[in-house]
Amino acid sequence: MKRLFMIMMLYMTALLVGCDKEPGWETMQLLDEKVAEIRISDFETWDEMNRDTLLSFKEAKDVRAFEEAIRTARKQPDDAKRTDPDYDVMVVYAQPSPIHAIKLWLGEEGQESVFSYGFKDWGEDVYVVSAKHTDRMRELILPEGR
Repeated sequence: MKRLFMIMMLYMTALLVGCDKEPGWETMQLLDEKVAEIRISDFETWDEMNRDTLLSFKEAKDVRAFEEAIRTARKQPDDAKRTDPDYDVMVVYAQPSPIHAIKLWLGEEGQESVFSYGFKDWGEDVYVVSAKHTDRMRELILPEGR
């Protein structure tokens, strides 16, 4: 019985270590705090976030849509930041915490979008968002017919 247990433990350890190192699976990180609001602004500069809020989402289902898109965005090895982003996204937490600053390149309907952390000193990695999440963000951000 001990032998079987040891074999299972070794197998599970190898499986977990192997999955952890698979490229493309690293995702964006947010604090383990409740997200209270998502603020969207037009992108203006890389040096700071645009504080002129274009849209503010406080309804739980809308906040959850952005939070899920951010948390599931997968790190990509190649640099997708060939143009300036479309939007600044600010993640505001319920508890007094720093605001998470994120840049967003919003994809076309049915295509992927791209996120990166808001400031270059946080790293220049890019994270790709699925087409499903892109479509939901488009519904929330873009006015009808745009």
